[in-house]
Amino acid sequence: MLKGANLLNFVFASQMGGYAMVLLDEVYAKWFGLFGLFPGLKDPTWFIHHQLDATLFAIPLALLWKSLPGPGIVKGLIYGVFWHILVIVISLIGSFGGAEWFQRPMTINAQISTFILHLVWGGLTGLLYSPEER
Repeated sequence: MLKGANLLNFVFASQMGGYAMVLLDEVYAKWFGLFGLFPGLKDPTWFIHHQLDATLFAIPLALLWKSLPGPGIVKGLIYGVFWHILVIVISLIGSFGGAEWFQRPMTINAQISTFILHLVWGGLTGLLYSPEER
């Protein structure tokens, strides 16, 4: 599936991107009314789940790597924007369909926070990821 991917580097990069999200959200909690959305390191189960997601959700980045423009950080930032838009679309579909989890709309501050967090995840993952040279 990830032919040409540097698997260990990919896992490292996506884990660091995920950890950076958690750390930023925790360290800057309530900064200008932003961040502090997630339980972070206080909840080990949530943290492990988040880290698994950080790697699983980065798989499309590795698959799209060659088709995205620019150096790694730019590829990651583009992917972070794409991912955030995808999250919004899925949330809207879920809310229109009546899914209970999506019935409470996110505030604008939460939207800004998650957008920045997805940029950090994508940007750092892209910066650290180096696919195998051919």
